[in-house]
Amino acid sequence: MINTGNLWFFTLLVAGFWACGDDAEVLNQEITSEDISNVTSVDDATLRFADAIIISNQILADQEVLNGRIQQCYSVSDTQIGNQLLVTFKTDCIGLDGRERTGRFLIDWSGELGTGDFAYTLTFDGYEVNGYGLSGSITASKLTFKENGFIINVTVNDGIVNCPDGKQINYEQDCDYDFTLGEITEVRITGSSSGMGKEGVSYIANIKEPLLIVADCEHVVSGSFEVTFNGRPVVTVDYGNGACDNTATAIRGPYSIIFGLS
Repeated sequence: MINTGNLWFFTLLVAGFWACGDDAEVLNQEITSEDISNVTSVDDATLRFADAIIISNQILADQEVLNGRIQQCYSVSDTQIGNQLLVTFKTDCIGLDGRERTGRFLIDWSGELGTGDFAYTLTFDGYEVNGYGLSGSITASKLTFKENGFIINVTVNDGIVNCPDGKQINYEQDCDYDFTLGEITEVRITGSSSGMGKEGVSYIANIKEPLLIVADCEHVVSGSFEVTFNGRPVVTVDYGNGACDNTATAIRGPYSIIFGLS
C-alpha cells in the first residue's frame, strides 16, 4: 500500500526542485543590449532630475552650487507673484561637471527657509542639460537637519526626459536627498523610482546603496540600484567605489557588463 503522506512529500519536493530550477534559469539570463538601454534610461532620468534638485536647493540657500557644480552663469529674479523665483541660465553655462545648462526653471516656495515647514515646487521652461530636456514637477518637503547638512524628501511627478536622440523617458520618484556640506559637498540619494524607459518598457527601480553625487563629476560615483523591467528579470546597477570614471556595471546572476554613462 502506498504511503500517501510520503507521496505528497515527494510531489512537493519535485515541485520545489523545478521551481527553484526555473528561478535560477531566469536569474541567470545573459544581459542584452536592450537591458543596457533600459538601465541607462533609469540612470539618465535619475541624474537629470537630481541635478535640478541639487541646483535649486543650493540657489535657495544662496550658496555656491555644490562647490561650483554650476558656474555663476545664471540669473535669479523674483516674479513678484507670491514666493516665486525664476532661474535663467545664460549662454555657454558650463559647470565644473562639464555639463551645459540652458533654459529656465521656476521655484515656488512656502514656509521659512531653514525650518522644517519649508517646501518648494520646481517646474521647467525649456530647461535642458547637454541636450536632455526636462518637464514635469518636483516637490521638495519634510526638511530635517543634521550636524553638517540637511535631508529633504523629493517627489517627481509626471517627469519626462526628452533625449537628444528623440526618444523619451517617463519618470516618477520618491527619494530622500542627504546633503553633507563641506569643502566638497556630497549628496546621497535613497528611495525608489518608476516609469517607462526610452525603449517603451515600464520599470520599477529601488536604490540599494545610496547614490553619491559630488561637485566635479558628471555622473553618480558610487551606490547601486535594482531595476525590474516589464517581462525581464531584475538587473543590479553598481556605480563602483567613488571613482569618477563615468561607468557603471550591470549585474544579473553570474553575468556582468561594464557600460558607459551618457
